[in-house]
Amino acid sequence: MKNYNNTEVWVIIIASGILTYLIRLSFIKFANESFINKAKEFLSFMPASIFAAIVVSGIFSNGIKDISFGNFKIYASIVALLIALKFKNAIVTILSGLIVVWTLNYLF
Repeated sequence: MKNYNNTEVWVIIIASGILTYLIRLSFIKFANESFINKAKEFLSFMPASIFAAIVVSGIFSNGIKDISFGNFKIYASIVALLIALKFKNAIVTILSGLIVVWTLNYLF
């Protein structure tokens, strides 16, 4: 690993700041109504994709070796997915998944 001196660190910090400023300026300079609408549409998918990543990492917390019949979180996620598709209610979905996990942990 290379050790950087103070001058190199300051050059990197200033260059990063200038690059960040230019990126933000480009959005202001080139933004028009169609670009803004496309950006809004693209960003509307961000909460769902972030939530999906959090959920999948919770289900497979021990990695790929956690795919087994003993991982009750898989069953709970399938039930919760079906409940979500049917009722489209976040609270009912979360409660159904929790009830399945708790029940299976209690029984087995």
